[in-house]
Amino acid sequence: MSSWFDKCMPKIKDVMPYINEAVSSLKHVDGVKSVHIWGSYAKNIKKPNTRIKDVDILAKTNFHSGDLLAVDKGIVESISTDNYLENQGYDPLAIKFSQKFLTFSEYNVDCWAISRDRKLVHWGPICTNKQESEHIGREAEKYAYNNVGIKKDISKSAEHVRNNWYNHYCSYLNQCFEGMPTGWYKAEDVKVREIISQAIKI
Repeated sequence: MSSWFDKCMPKIKDVMPYINEAVSSLKHVDGVKSVHIWGSYAKNIKKPNTRIKDVDILAKTNFHSGDLLAVDKGIVESISTDNYLENQGYDPLAIKFSQKFLTFSEYNVDCWAISRDRKLVHWGPICTNKQESEHIGREAEKYAYNNVGIKKDISKSAEHVRNNWYNHYCSYLNQCFEGMPTGWYKAEDVKVREIISQAIKI
């Protein structure tokens, strides 16, 4: 799996051979009903030369959103027995599921889950709604283009230029969410049925 993002902003055809390998273990985690690819990868699946910034992995689960939202990086990384976690009000299976997602953290993977009460949650801070997310995304791209000093489509640039652009893009996003703890965050104003219709089951 290490060759997913050896190159910055890989093409879909570069990522495709690794998708099944990446999610195979996630599909067998207790509480996971199905696993999907979402976002720009799913939208451009028929355009193999399209470059993407990240891969969105979406898991449909049997966990209640409250049990997921209670989980943060601290409890995931702690060494605790199931008994202790239950006594503290956590669902141990929700924590094990979250631990599995953390294994993707070294790659450019956005981890999403749909809870049994039909809420969409994301591992790591996000904007609360689509409009705010799109606005910050546009501002991050503008910031990156200004700092790199080009105005053309970044996907057609040389790799060292893409790397520089992507570093500035991520830097802007990181500043927006600086100080927010790592854990599950709920997305507002979303229709789960619409999300599933746009995703590809794997």
